Amino acid sequence: MAFITLTTDWQTRDYYSGMIKGRLLRLMPDVVIVEINQHIEPFHILQASFILRQVLPEYPEGTIHLFLVNQGHQPGIWPAVAHYKNQFLVGWDDGILALIMDSDPDYYLRLDHTILDNMDQATGMEDQFRFIEPSFPELSLFTRVARFLSAGLPLNQAGPHSEDFGRSNSWLPVIQKDQIDGQVVFIDSYRNAITNIPKTEFLRIGTDRTFEITIKSNRYKIYGISSTYLESDPGELLAIFNSAGLLEIAIVQGNAAELIGFEPGTPIKIRFDEQ
Repeated sequence: MAFITLTTDWQTRDYYSGMIKGRLLRLMPDVVIVEINQHIEPFHILQASFILRQVLPEYPEGTIHLFLVNQGHQPGIWPAVAHYKNQFLVGWDDGILALIMDSDPDYYLRLDHTILDNMDQATGMEDQFRFIEPSFPELSLFTRVARFLSAGLPLNQAGPHSEDFGRSNSWLPVIQKDQIDGQVVFIDSYRNAITNIPKTEFLRIGTDRTFEITIKSNRYKIYGISSTYLESDPGELLAIFNSAGLLEIAIVQGNAAELIGFEPGTPIKIRFDEQ
């Protein structure tokens, strides 16, 4: 039984997600389909990749993740498949998949007509499912790839591995001896700001030194890390390492994104006292 997840920016009022799920069930009647999130903002690649990046470790080996964000991609760009930590990521070959991975994939396959034909021959794909609708290419392309992967066939049967898959540094903070320069990468449903600064780097660079966290060019400062969201008074600005191990800036029982003006890309800096 195959597990297939959908990460899309298609809102619940649209029919795209329903069509993809219906096509997947026609091709693979026993498949289990899971929608990761139905409320990703249209074309918001960073938001979607952050969400999938966080939930990925909780899924079983062999899970197929279809990353269907940014519909209306550039003509001539084909999907790609990354075999990553014993799971499969399928998305457009435009750098999106690199945002989800924190290390090189075991195999990276760029699709084209020949490789897709190889997949179809291996799975006995019927001609009626091979037509690519220009206004909705995901319906044909991604479901055919999913069928190949769900059959447990090796990627090298379809085509060669590509080394230059386009590693992205978008999630990485800049690390210096006494400073970490990060940024906000995600605003959660509580309107807290999640940064790209991991707890592991904070502990490694900090070595128990005192520090200050500065937000928006020193306009706001925090001098400690909270253990819970409730140990401060309502309305107080705090910093905490969340369940993903990333530094998060929040306002107790408040809307940090609105009150501070957080958005993806807002700079967050941690300065440690010099040793």
